[in-house]
Amino acid sequence: MSPMLALSLIAPAAADDIRDIRGLIPIPAWWHRPLVIAAVVVVALGVALLVRWWRARPARVASPLELARRALAAAETHALAGRAHEWADIVAETTRGALAARLGTEVLPQTTTELSEAPWARPPVAAEVHAERLLELLETCDLARFARAKLDTKTLLASTATAGDLVERLYSPPRRPPPRSEVPSPTVSS
Repeated sequence: MSPMLALSLIAPAAADDIRDIRGLIPIPAWWHRPLVIAAVVVVALGVALLVRWWRARPARVASPLELARRALAAAETHALAGRAHEWADIVAETTRGALAARLGTEVLPQTTTELSEAPWARPPVAAEVHAERLLELLETCDLARFARAKLDTKTLLASTATAGDLVERLYSPPRRPPPRSEVPSPTVSS
């Protein structure tokens, strides 16, 4: 064996030499994947908590007047479609509910005839609740509900407007006469 060959076997190759300058060794970023996974979990948890809060928040309760307005809007839809029976059910229930809110629930089970003979249908309460217009509207509703009368669209729409006006007035606070100014009586001193 030649001395050169023996020397080459013993000496490390130039590529393995530690004194040689080498390029940067890439170090994988191991933390990117866990960071992305954690961010996705946090965002998903935030969205789930937001949806849960949104569903659990207390819903705003509509006032009786707002409910009556919605019902009369539905009645107007039925009136435009010519469905008098459905219209009459909604309008009668809404106006009777408004009347019951004003006068008390004892008026609910009464028929239209019984309502017309009730004490509130006479002055001075009759003017306050517009008893004549109210009873006329309820009679129209009774015709459509029980006699299955076919009412034209104009009549239904006009009656819906009347019902809206009556409901607004019935849910408004009752008007009280202004208090009389009393003159103090002279005191007698002894």
